[in-house]
Amino acid sequence: MNEVIAIRIDPELRKHLDRVGKYTDSDTSRVVRLLIQKGYSEFVKEQAAQEYIEGKITLSEAAHRGELTLWEMEHYLVDKGYTSSYSIEDLQEELNFLDKKK
Repeated sequence: MNEVIAIRIDPELRKHLDRVGKYTDSDTSRVVRLLIQKGYSEFVKEQAAQEYIEGKITLSEAAHRGELTLWEMEHYLVDKGYTSSYSIEDLQEELNFLDKKK
């Protein structure tokens, strides 16, 4: 069951909500829920991406925390301008390491 919460908003924000409501043919409650969900979704992606970029978590963990697939997180990072420092040499070292493990 949904929970009711109350918030105070300024008149300018209320105008923006009403405008979105007209675009989407939705009442204010639905508009607020939609925007909160969109904001939440972007927030968790940003946070996860930042922690990955800072080296605090793996790409897999970032995808999980960002509620994305691994592929989607990779695309999100690229879309945000992230470029990996992982080089061909790094890949070769890992392959050599794996070869030695056989």
